Amino acid sequence: MTALYLRNIFVVLNLFALHARSAGLNISGEAVTTRFWDCCKPSCAWKEKGPVDRPVLSCSLDDKPTNIEAGTGCSGGSAYLCSNQQPWRVNDTFSYGFAGVYILPSLTGGKIEESWCCACYQLDFTSDPLKGKTMIVQASNTAYDIKTTNRFSLAVPGGNTTSHDACARQYGVDQNVFGTENTGIQSKDDCKKLPEALQDGCKWRFDWYEDEAFPTANFKRVPCPTELTSRTQCTRTDEKQLISGDTSSATTFSPSFSVLSLVVAAGMLFV
Repeated sequence: MTALYLRNIFVVLNLFALHARSAGLNISGEAVTTRFWDCCKPSCAWKEKGPVDRPVLSCSLDDKPTNIEAGTGCSGGSAYLCSNQQPWRVNDTFSYGFAGVYILPSLTGGKIEESWCCACYQLDFTSDPLKGKTMIVQASNTAYDIKTTNRFSLAVPGGNTTSHDACARQYGVDQNVFGTENTGIQSKDDCKKLPEALQDGCKWRFDWYEDEAFPTANFKRVPCPTELTSRTQCTRTDEKQLISGDTSSATTFSPSFSVLSLVVAAGMLFV
């Protein structure tokens, strides 16, 4: 009896571990999208933000990869957001990009940045005029200022600015070039005032993204394409598991999937 009981418990624990692991991979739901570009070192560029091979690249004043240990340009440091971590159009209905992410803890088993840093997500827009368009974005940052909904804050030059003067210091221009606080620039013509390296991503906002402010989208985690990881140099260690499809049948973390239900399942196996 003792040996059988211990074997049952072992099965229970393994089933629970498999479920918890798959829950962290198959995250999906509904979200709102916003915009930002503050030139700060991305949150996922710091160490120990998640199970990754290395943090997201940040860049120096000359837009070259900088030391992982460098502090953020938003607080007097030397690390800034790299210019190539901006969105780009593939065709009329598909784009790539990067985002600051916040996913409700109810979907991540209570985890925050360690759940999403450097993960990639497919965004299928559900509101007009973007309905029918899709993006794949990599989570390079964190959007902590809104915690009541799932959120993808797209990294768009001129898309939004804050009171920080990091962009002015990074590019040697007046901060006003990047627009007004919490709004960004006003028109596509204003994109011409931005540093040349940022102008294409700025124009993307008015062309492909149609200058929307809070479009909604359905999201799901997907394997990261090299088009994105080649720019951040960051890959999660669970990517192989995601690609192999070893994610069980769970799609989200469900509190109702309890240890008790696993005990019952194990008991049925060994009666």
